[in-house]
Amino acid sequence: MIKPINPSVKKAAVCLPLLLLFIMPSMAQITWPSGQLLPSFPSSAQTQDLIILRETSSRWEGEGPSLGHKTGRLETDGWLCQTGIDAPNDHMIYGPYDTNVPAGPNVAEFRMKIDNNTANNDPVVDIDVRNATSGQILASQTITRQQFPIAADYTSFTLPFTMPADNQSIELRVYWRGSAYTKVDWVGVQQNNSSPEMYLFASLKGIVNRTQPRIFSYEGDAFAEGQYTWLQSLGLNWSEPADKWDLITKYRSEISGLIVYDPAQIHTVNLATMLAKDRKALIASPSLLSRLTSAPYNLPVLLDLRGQFTSKLQVYQTIYNSYWPNVDHRILIGLNPEVHKAALREYATALGAAVIWLDPTVSGESELLNSFLSAMPAGSNFMGWWPEEGAGVGRASTYGIATVASDWGTNLTMHSGMPRTVNIKPTPPKPALQNKIYVAFILSDGDNLQYVEHLMRKLWNNPDRGSVPMGWTLSPAMLDAMPGALNYYWQTSTANDNLISGPSGYGYTYPNSWPNQSLLNQFVAKTDEYNQRAGFRVITVWNTITGGINQSVGQTYASYAPSLLGVTAQNTGGGLTIYNNKLPGMALSCNYCTNEQAMKDHIASAASGWNGTSPRFIIIQAQPWQNVTPTSFKNVANSLNTDYIVVRPDHIFQLIREANGLSVDAAMSNLLKLSQAMRGAIPPDHQTPPSCQ
Repeated sequence: MIKPINPSVKKAAVCLPLLLLFIMPSMAQITWPSGQLLPSFPSSAQTQDLIILRETSSRWEGEGPSLGHKTGRLETDGWLCQTGIDAPNDHMIYGPYDTNVPAGPNVAEFRMKIDNNTANNDPVVDIDVRNATSGQILASQTITRQQFPIAADYTSFTLPFTMPADNQSIELRVYWRGSAYTKVDWVGVQQNNSSPEMYLFASLKGIVNRTQPRIFSYEGDAFAEGQYTWLQSLGLNWSEPADKWDLITKYRSEISGLIVYDPAQIHTVNLATMLAKDRKALIASPSLLSRLTSAPYNLPVLLDLRGQFTSKLQVYQTIYNSYWPNVDHRILIGLNPEVHKAALREYATALGAAVIWLDPTVSGESELLNSFLSAMPAGSNFMGWWPEEGAGVGRASTYGIATVASDWGTNLTMHSGMPRTVNIKPTPPKPALQNKIYVAFILSDGDNLQYVEHLMRKLWNNPDRGSVPMGWTLSPAMLDAMPGALNYYWQTSTANDNLISGPSGYGYTYPNSWPNQSLLNQFVAKTDEYNQRAGFRVITVWNTITGGINQSVGQTYASYAPSLLGVTAQNTGGGLTIYNNKLPGMALSCNYCTNEQAMKDHIASAASGWNGTSPRFIIIQAQPWQNVTPTSFKNVANSLNTDYIVVRPDHIFQLIREANGLSVDAAMSNLLKLSQAMRGAIPPDHQTPPSCQ
């Protein structure tokens, strides 16, 4: 929708033709209709300016020749230390003694995993960055068991540090305490000499794309899909400037000046991100000022944040006191300015949204975070990410706010401006119910917009996709944030690709923790509305990483999500629960399998004792970050004998319904009627052209 040029013009005035508004990007506006989860951007330009926006980084494999070890051993893709086998209290990783890390601020990264993240909260490893030339420790941190957000899944821990001079030798170390199985995939350094350009061009994208998305960046994060993939998939053209700095000249008339952040208080980057929209300003490092204020750019400094803040908390208290009252409370964005230099920052800039990085486990930060969350209305979303998954998602849940994981989403301004028509394919007929063991596969993490944009898009090209039934989790919020991508997945899906909703509906949340029934009712009802338009019939409901669904929560889904065929739960092996005698909830037999053997083992365990006199149902959820692919599901399916039938998740719930005497056809009939009434899945807010009033 496009706002009129002059809102004061009365109905009797002559309106500009709608077409004229669409071809004049300076007049286009971001709109956010009531009842819509996320805002709509103006239509994306058919030809995008494509730039590469990546930091310089170095990485050394845990098992590679550049790193040394005093304990532990090689295991496939990393370096492992295991309790009872390897010597504790020594360095499992040290090195690489590289001298190419530039002087100034940088970020070390340690990618590790453990096998159990809930047994206790004992220290597991100490990580540090050491200047091997001088012997000085530049940064260090003790990592405890519960700081790993999930078991058996690699997590990246970052350590910001300042290199005192060029040509100094860097040492990255992991000291193993001996208290938990620990494996190191790799260690690395993000060289922040390129960070100023990341902030700068993320803000340029935000300022330019808010009137019409015209700049597309390839940033190569989150197992990225390739620089041309989405442009090709969405039918867009592109041009590649010889130098991305040329775009500042190209769009100079849309930029008013600069906001200078304070490198000594890096959280001023988040303040600058929030302020950039209203000032039409680029986020500038002091190191770039001489270039930006000179010809050909000649950009004036509009606001200089240097020296104004002495602490992180002071920055965010200022945002809360001085700016939060005047920004849209329907969205709050979490970005670590030391890590998230671009990606979602362009989206935050375009919206002028409040951007914070507050840890709910840290005194002072926790209380201020509560102040933000308590001021947000029902149906609001936290976008980006948290310092820790469980603590952050859990805290937002206690305020009735869902998290839309998206911190490494790189082009949401462009995706949000794609056509909002989603053409849903009909559900193929379910197989006949027999006395067999039915197995459904689900690939997790589709609530995460960056996964949907990056790694899932790569997995979608797997040659074995479609050879075996499987569920692909996606976010219902894609209807607003990535409608073209959602339509692409639908249009290229096979009959074996079942698109379902990730946790726990329109956003990632723990419904058991919601503060009152009324808010939960609204969340589930809005989820059902979005699921119906997105074509999703199954939800993977998460209550922490391993939790089951409270009876009252299950009843809420049964009452307020009538289109659902079923929901899954994270309490592994917890069996079947039927809510309100109409909605089946099935606990996963594996809630986050990481490889084929784990899937086979969980299937065998769940099938144990089956005597062939009644059907049995098994749902396996796997995570995609350790090379679980459609080929993996195909291999597991091929290992099963004729007692087993592999089916789609929506089919397994239809079969569960049939086996338990529940209606299968009523829910399908309701959805068919709705889809016929909403052919094209265009929300009502977008069916009427904007008026001139």
